[in-house]
Amino acid sequence: MASELIFRGQNESHQAADSYSPKPPKPWLLTLRPIRYILREQRLLCVLAGIAIATVIFALLPSGGHRHTEPISFDSSSSAFTHPMRHKYYEPAMVSGRSTGGKIPLGLKRKGLRIVVTGGAGFVGSHLVDRLISRGDSVIVVDNFFTGRKENVMHHFKNPRFEMIRHDVVEPLLLEVDQIYHLACPASPVHYKHNPVKTIKTNVVGTLNMLGLAKRVGARFLLTSTSEVYGDPLQHPQVETYWGNVNPIDEGKRTAETLAMDYHRGAGVEVRIARIFNTYGPRMCIDDGRVVSNFVAQALRKEPMTVYGDGKQTRSFQYVSDLVSLSHTTTTLLFLYSL
Repeated sequence: MASELIFRGQNESHQAADSYSPKPPKPWLLTLRPIRYILREQRLLCVLAGIAIATVIFALLPSGGHRHTEPISFDSSSSAFTHPMRHKYYEPAMVSGRSTGGKIPLGLKRKGLRIVVTGGAGFVGSHLVDRLISRGDSVIVVDNFFTGRKENVMHHFKNPRFEMIRHDVVEPLLLEVDQIYHLACPASPVHYKHNPVKTIKTNVVGTLNMLGLAKRVGARFLLTSTSEVYGDPLQHPQVETYWGNVNPIDEGKRTAETLAMDYHRGAGVEVRIARIFNTYGPRMCIDDGRVVSNFVAQALRKEPMTVYGDGKQTRSFQYVSDLVSLSHTTTTLLFLYSL
């Protein structure tokens, strides 16, 4: 009987190896492998999601033209009066921020300044805004509309270089500007006596806020003061029992001038101070209580003109356009003085 050697161990090992060896992958699993990798890698998934969202947003944006912002309504019942607002009005002739007109050769075009005018919707302020807009500057009007009126500046609503913020200068304001014209303050006796404490706060706290802004951004600052800071004593000479003839506008402006000079000497702020005398002209409030408006109102009503005392009093009057022209010149001068 012939012996037969059977190497069972070798055959069994081959069979075991065949049973545990990986099977060839199916074709449809090869296509799912990248998807499974993307799902496991959350960072890559976030990047792809962001790209998809950005694509959808850009696809929904309008492809051309420009948007019009409707002029705001300053109805006191509107909720727009709840918070300070900032609105910009665009000119229909301006497309994509560029003018449709011809180009001006290099070196001939004046670089416009960015200027904020507090009280810019008032009598003098609105004329100053007209002057600045006409020379090519960008103007931001800041007004709380206590005495100012939107009708004074509404003809600029569609100008792309005009911007208006309903704001009280007693509260701080952050802007990036080249020049600051600080006119915010009620000037007529009827208005500044209506709330004397508010008048003082506007002249002191409001001026502090605007000077702080000028210091932060390096802007040139013009303070409109009043001729009343020279004083108007009722007695000459003054005796010890005379306490002085003071009111909130005089003392407020005198303090504002002091603050302006302190910022000039201590912080290097470029300051101009214009002491304004009696001004008259278009957009003047008919009931502001001063002599020109009183005479005009009485003449329109066909009433006798009221003259106090013996009629020998003298006043210095100036037309509003002359004042605006001189204020602009004052701001562009290289030295500081009181006008």
